[in-house]
Amino acid sequence: MDIDTKHRSLTKSELHLMNLLWDKGEGTVNDLIEMMPEPRPAYTTVLTVMRVLTKKGVVEATPQGKAYLYTPLMTREEYTKGFMEETRNTLFKGSFSKLLLFFAERERLAADEVEKIVALLKKNQQGTNNEEETNKN
Repeated sequence: MDIDTKHRSLTKSELHLMNLLWDKGEGTVNDLIEMMPEPRPAYTTVLTVMRVLTKKGVVEATPQGKAYLYTPLMTREEYTKGFMEETRNTLFKGSFSKLLLFFAERERLAADEVEKIVALLKKNQQGTNNEEETNKN
C-alpha cells in the first residue's frame, strides 16, 4: 500500500497505539490499554485516538459487541517506508546519501553494523552496475 504521509502522518500518541496494534495484530481499546504501562490513559482518551486513526484510514474498526475491534490497514514497514521517503524528500531534498550521511555522522556504529551497511551498499552498487550493462546492450 502506498501511503500518503501528508494525509496519514501520525502523531506521537497515534504512533504509540499503532505500534501496539502492529505488535498484537488487532485489538479493542481495552486490549490496547492492557498493553500499556502504568499510569494507563483513560478509556475515552484511547478511544478518541483510535477514532482519529480510523478517520485517517490507517485502521479498520469492526463492531464486536459493544466495542470495536481495530485492525491495521497498513504494515509497520509500509508506514515506515512512506515516512522515510517523505523525510528524505522534504528534509534531504530527495538525496538518500544526504540522509545516510546525516545519521552516519551522528551515530556510533559497531564494527558489525558498519560491515552490514557496507555490504548492502556494495550489493546495491553491483545491482546498479548490472542494470547499466543491460541497458548498454
